[in-house]
Amino acid sequence: MLLLEFLKNAVEVAKFSLVPKRNLKVTKWLSTTPAVAICASCNREFRVPMTSLSRATDAQEYLQEQFDRHKCDPEKASDSL
Repeated sequence: MLLLEFLKNAVEVAKFSLVPKRNLKVTKWLSTTPAVAICASCNREFRVPMTSLSRATDAQEYLQEQFDRHKCDPEKASDSL
């Protein structure tokens, strides 16, 4: 029984180590303003609202805040490998 638990834990650790590091990657730009980005780990998409697209710094801050607040879904992260 102890060996089985050890193996289950080892598999979970291996899965976690294969997941890419959390990084925000901009995937769509409107001129020099970031409009859409994804989490490189779980592929969650973040979109800037129209009201924030007029200033690049507002758009960048909005994306970063959304990224910082999100929690990666381990199932989605392992599916993206």
